Amino acid sequence: MKIGTIIKEKRTKLGLTQDDLAKKLQVSRSTISNWEINRNYPDIKLIVNISNILEIPLKELLQEDSDIVNRLSEDTIIRKRISKRNKMLYFLIFVLIINFLSVVIYFSNINDISKKKEIVDAYISNEKLCIKTDLPIHKSIGGYFMDVNNNTLEVSLFTKLSFKHNEKISIPITKIPITKDKLKEIKGIRFIYNGHNYKTISLE
Repeated sequence: MKIGTIIKEKRTKLGLTQDDLAKKLQVSRSTISNWEINRNYPDIKLIVNISNILEIPLKELLQEDSDIVNRLSEDTIIRKRISKRNKMLYFLIFVLIINFLSVVIYFSNINDISKKKEIVDAYISNEKLCIKTDLPIHKSIGGYFMDVNNNTLEVSLFTKLSFKHNEKISIPITKIPITKDKLKEIKGIRFIYNGHNYKTISLE
Protein backbone atom coordinates (compact mmCIF):
# COMPACT_ATOMS: atom_id res chain seq x y z
CA MET A 1 0.00 0.00 0.00
CA LYS A 2 1.31 3.43 -0.95
CA ILE A 3 2.14 5.84 1.84
CA GLY A 4 -0.38 8.37 0.48
CA THR A 5 -3.16 5.82 0.75
CA ILE A 6 -2.15 4.99 4.33
CA ILE A 7 -2.16 8.69 5.25
CA LYS A 8 -5.61 9.21 3.72
CA GLU A 9 -7.14 6.17 5.42
CA LYS A 10 -5.73 7.06 8.85
CA ARG A 11 -6.64 10.73 8.50
CA THR A 12 -10.22 9.84 7.59
CA LYS A 13 -10.42 7.33 10.43
CA LEU A 14 -9.35 10.02 12.92
CA GLY A 15 -11.91 12.46 11.52
CA LEU A 16 -9.31 14.93 10.28
CA THR A 17 -9.74 17.00 7.14
CA GLN A 18 -6.86 17.72 4.82
CA ASP A 19 -6.82 21.27 6.24
CA ASP A 20 -6.61 19.90 9.80
CA LEU A 21 -3.64 17.70 8.98
CA ALA A 22 -2.00 20.45 6.94
CA LYS A 23 -2.14 22.83 9.92
CA LYS A 24 -0.67 20.23 12.26
CA LEU A 25 2.19 19.55 9.85
CA GLN A 26 2.53 23.24 8.89
CA VAL A 27 2.15 22.54 5.18
CA SER A 28 -0.49 23.52 2.61
CA ARG A 29 -3.69 21.56 2.01
CA SER A 30 -2.59 20.93 -1.58
CA THR A 31 0.54 19.25 -0.23
CA ILE A 32 -1.62 16.79 1.71
CA SER A 33 -3.74 16.23 -1.40
CA ASN A 34 -0.65 15.49 -3.51
CA TRP A 35 0.57 12.96 -0.95
CA GLU A 36 -2.79 11.20 -0.81
CA ILE A 37 -2.96 10.76 -4.58
CA ASN A 38 0.67 9.59 -4.49
CA ARG A 39 1.82 12.42 -6.75
CA ASN A 40 4.76 13.04 -4.43
CA TYR A 41 6.03 12.04 -1.00
CA PRO A 42 6.71 13.78 2.30
CA ASP A 43 10.34 14.06 3.37
CA ILE A 44 11.77 12.04 6.26
CA LYS A 45 11.16 14.74 8.87
CA LEU A 46 7.50 15.05 7.89
CA ILE A 47 7.11 11.27 7.81
CA VAL A 48 8.16 11.16 11.46
CA ASN A 49 5.63 13.91 12.29
CA ILE A 50 2.92 12.11 10.31
CA SER A 51 3.67 8.94 12.23
CA ASN A 52 3.15 10.77 15.53
CA ILE A 53 0.06 12.75 14.52
CA LEU A 54 -1.78 9.90 12.80
CA GLU A 55 -0.57 7.33 15.34
CA ILE A 56 0.93 5.11 12.66
CA PRO A 57 4.08 3.14 13.50
CA LEU A 58 6.94 4.49 11.41
CA LYS A 59 7.79 0.95 10.33
CA GLU A 60 4.27 0.50 8.96
CA LEU A 61 4.49 3.73 6.98
CA LEU A 62 7.75 2.77 5.36
CA GLN A 63 7.64 -0.97 4.84
CA GLU A 64 4.44 -0.82 2.81
CA ASP A 65 5.91 1.50 0.20
CA SER A 66 9.16 0.47 -1.44
CA ASP A 67 9.14 3.61 -3.62
CA ILE A 68 9.41 5.96 -0.68
CA VAL A 69 12.07 3.80 0.96
CA ASN A 70 14.11 4.08 -2.23
CA ARG A 71 13.46 7.79 -2.40
CA LEU A 72 14.49 8.33 1.20
CA SER A 73 17.67 6.37 0.52
CA GLU A 74 18.36 8.62 -2.46
CA ASP A 75 17.57 11.70 -0.37
CA THR A 76 19.98 10.52 2.30
CA ILE A 77 22.73 10.14 -0.29
CA ILE A 78 21.97 13.59 -1.73
CA ARG A 79 21.93 15.14 1.76
CA LYS A 80 25.31 13.61 2.49
CA ARG A 81 26.68 15.01 -0.76
CA ILE A 82 25.25 18.44 0.02
CA SER A 83 26.65 18.24 3.55
CA LYS A 84 30.06 17.36 2.14
CA ARG A 85 29.88 20.27 -0.31
CA ASN A 86 28.79 22.61 2.47
CA LYS A 87 31.71 21.52 4.61
CA MET A 88 34.05 22.15 1.69
CA LEU A 89 32.45 25.56 1.13
CA TYR A 90 32.82 26.47 4.82
CA PHE A 91 36.45 25.36 4.67
CA LEU A 92 37.13 27.52 1.61
CA ILE A 93 35.44 30.50 3.27
CA PHE A 94 37.56 29.90 6.37
CA VAL A 95 40.73 29.81 4.24
CA LEU A 96 39.72 33.03 2.48
CA ILE A 97 39.08 34.74 5.82
CA ILE A 98 42.46 33.60 7.14
CA ASN A 99 44.16 34.85 3.97
CA PHE A 100 42.34 38.18 4.23
CA LEU A 101 43.33 38.59 7.87
CA SER A 102 46.91 37.67 6.99
CA VAL A 103 46.99 40.43 4.37
CA VAL A 104 45.49 42.91 6.83
CA ILE A 105 48.02 41.96 9.50
CA TYR A 106 50.85 42.13 6.97
CA PHE A 107 49.97 45.64 5.89
CA SER A 108 49.27 46.76 9.44
CA ASN A 109 52.73 45.57 10.46
CA ILE A 110 54.47 47.62 7.76
CA ASN A 111 54.60 50.41 10.27
CA ASP A 112 57.63 52.55 9.57
CA ILE A 113 57.46 55.36 7.05
CA SER A 114 60.56 54.80 4.94
CA LYS A 115 59.94 56.40 1.55
CA LYS A 116 60.99 59.90 0.61
CA LYS A 117 57.78 60.53 -1.32
CA GLU A 118 55.68 59.79 1.78
CA ILE A 119 56.95 62.98 3.42
CA VAL A 120 55.62 65.97 1.47
CA ASP A 121 56.73 68.76 3.80
CA ALA A 122 57.83 69.45 7.37
CA TYR A 123 58.43 72.61 9.36
CA ILE A 124 58.51 73.91 12.94
CA SER A 125 55.82 76.31 14.13
CA ASN A 126 54.93 77.36 17.68
CA GLU A 127 57.21 74.71 19.17
CA LYS A 128 55.48 72.02 17.13
CA LEU A 129 56.77 69.84 14.35
CA CYS A 130 54.24 69.96 11.53
CA ILE A 131 54.42 67.17 8.97
CA LYS A 132 52.43 66.73 5.79
CA THR A 133 52.42 63.20 4.43
CA ASP A 134 51.31 61.34 1.33
CA LEU A 135 50.40 57.91 2.67
CA PRO A 136 48.32 55.08 1.17
CA ILE A 137 44.65 55.37 2.01
CA HIS A 138 44.84 52.51 4.53
CA LYS A 139 47.58 54.17 6.60
CA SER A 140 47.75 57.01 9.10
CA ILE A 141 50.54 58.18 11.38
CA GLY A 142 50.25 56.24 14.61
CA GLY A 143 53.45 57.13 16.45
CA TYR A 144 56.81 58.82 16.31
CA PHE A 145 60.26 59.09 17.85
CA MET A 146 62.22 62.34 17.99
CA ASP A 147 65.70 63.35 19.03
CA VAL A 148 68.07 66.25 18.41
CA ASN A 149 71.48 65.57 16.90
CA ASN A 150 73.88 68.38 15.87
CA ASN A 151 71.17 71.01 15.48
CA THR A 152 69.08 68.60 13.43
CA LEU A 153 65.77 67.17 14.55
CA GLU A 154 65.78 63.45 13.80
CA VAL A 155 62.35 61.88 13.39
CA SER A 156 61.12 58.33 12.92
CA LEU A 157 57.47 57.92 12.02
CA PHE A 158 55.28 54.85 12.48
CA THR A 159 51.98 54.16 10.84
CA LYS A 160 48.88 52.21 11.77
CA LEU A 161 46.17 50.56 9.74
CA SER A 162 43.47 53.21 9.55
CA PHE A 163 41.13 54.51 6.89
CA LYS A 164 40.97 57.95 8.51
CA HIS A 165 43.99 58.75 6.35
CA ASN A 166 45.35 61.71 8.33
CA GLU A 167 47.69 63.55 5.97
CA LYS A 168 48.88 66.13 8.49
CA ILE A 169 50.19 65.80 12.02
CA SER A 170 51.50 68.27 14.60
CA ILE A 171 53.91 66.98 17.24
CA PRO A 172 54.86 69.11 20.27
CA ILE A 173 58.66 69.25 20.22
CA THR A 174 58.62 70.10 23.92
CA LYS A 175 57.93 66.41 24.56
CA ILE A 176 61.64 65.80 24.12
CA PRO A 177 64.20 67.36 26.48
CA ILE A 178 65.10 70.51 24.57
CA THR A 179 65.34 74.13 25.62
CA LYS A 180 63.76 76.95 23.67
CA ASP A 181 67.21 78.24 22.78
CA LYS A 182 68.21 74.84 21.38
CA LEU A 183 64.92 74.71 19.52
CA LYS A 184 65.80 77.96 17.76
CA GLU A 185 69.13 76.47 16.69
CA ILE A 186 67.56 73.58 14.79
CA LYS A 187 68.62 73.91 11.16
CA GLY A 188 66.89 70.95 9.60
CA ILE A 189 64.65 67.93 9.99
CA ARG A 190 66.01 64.50 9.17
CA PHE A 191 63.67 61.54 8.71
CA ILE A 192 65.17 58.23 9.81
CA TYR A 193 64.29 54.63 9.00
CA ASN A 194 66.34 51.77 10.49
CA GLY A 195 69.14 54.19 11.31
CA HIS A 196 69.33 55.57 7.77
CA ASN A 197 68.32 59.02 6.62
CA TYR A 198 65.81 58.86 3.78
CA LYS A 199 64.80 62.53 3.66
CA THR A 200 66.19 65.82 5.00
CA ILE A 201 64.35 69.12 5.01
CA SER A 202 66.34 72.29 5.61
CA LEU A 203 64.85 74.99 7.83
CA GLU A 204 67.34 77.66 6.81
